[in-house]
Amino acid sequence: MLKKVAIFKALDVEIKKQRGPVAVKDAYKGHHSLKEELSQPGITILGEVAGGDPGRGQVRESYKASTHAKSLAENGARALSVATDKFLYFGEDKHLSEVRSHVKLPLVRREFIFEEYQVEESKILGADAIYLMPALLSQERLQTLLKFATSKGLDVVVEVTSEAELHRAVEAGADIICAVGRNLDTWEASWDQAVALVKKVPKSCLKLVEGGIHRLEQIKQMEALGVHGLLIGDALLDDYYPGKRLAQILAGVEPPKKAAKPKGKTGSAAEAALAPTAAPTAKERISTQRKDTVESGMKNAKTKPSSRTTPSNPAQKGVKEPPMAELTNPVATTEPVAAKKPAKKAAPKKKAAAKKPAAKKAAPKKAAAKKPAAKKVVKKAAPKKAAKK
Repeated sequence: MLKKVAIFKALDVEIKKQRGPVAVKDAYKGHHSLKEELSQPGITILGEVAGGDPGRGQVRESYKASTHAKSLAENGARALSVATDKFLYFGEDKHLSEVRSHVKLPLVRREFIFEEYQVEESKILGADAIYLMPALLSQERLQTLLKFATSKGLDVVVEVTSEAELHRAVEAGADIICAVGRNLDTWEASWDQAVALVKKVPKSCLKLVEGGIHRLEQIKQMEALGVHGLLIGDALLDDYYPGKRLAQILAGVEPPKKAAKPKGKTGSAAEAALAPTAAPTAKERISTQRKDTVESGMKNAKTKPSSRTTPSNPAQKGVKEPPMAELTNPVATTEPVAAKKPAKKAAPKKKAAAKKPAAKKAAPKKAAAKKPAAKKVVKKAAPKKAAKK
């Protein structure tokens, strides 16, 4: 993962150099010291503003960094880590300047920094501090960038993941060291690794811890060890307003359990689990309704044996069935019923015969064709009436 980061960042920096200096409306000239904040009594909480992380990928497709920053600042964060890396943290350079214009807290730029150009860029965008990683830099580059950032008025947080990297950070002159409890290849968090590593940080350095912090017990444990600050990021990604989750962590409240819902896809695991049980219930409802209708039909057939004496063939041929009032005569036989049917059938035919000539009269162009059509209708109607009589 780190090799890919180095390649992508090298290309990204070259493109930025060709475009020219970063464009910001008002270049940031102030400074909110991260050192001073970490030196205050109590433990400092750093909330991270990002669109995702290397372990989970992109979690937020679009978000307003300033809104997230204000949400964290209002719920206990005393400093912020703002991601501008677009490859692994899914941030943008403009997010840092947006947060700077809305929040009066120390801001650390979450970026993989290799060159002096990125250090100057960080200052212009509004950062008060930057991250440097010995795992990505040679010892000479680490010392050079640390001194250059200090000369520009930036605090430097050196992130270490092993005891060897810790020694390198101390040799380079780092005064803020962050013990990262993570495997940089898989990005899996290891709390035990973070605890073991932070205990070895010299007392002369300000201590930070990062990696899998999501409970109040962890914060109390670090405070007892003399840690000055904690970086919380992973636990805040699932809430649109991360300050809500941060307030729950600081209060020792566990969030309500939610079904795992993959981003960018519809549906959830809970819905998939409930789907097989929902189908049988729907079928049972349909079957019970059908049973009720069948049972009611059987009851009606027993109580009214002569209610339906006519066959169902006329309904199949498209002819309307006679009303129920005429069919529910218990004394009626098949002969009168047969006599009633032609009377009702003749009525719609006569109406149809009367309507057809009227529709033809409405046509002005074919007046001659109307007369023979009318004669044919009369001739047809006459034999039908005679046959019926």
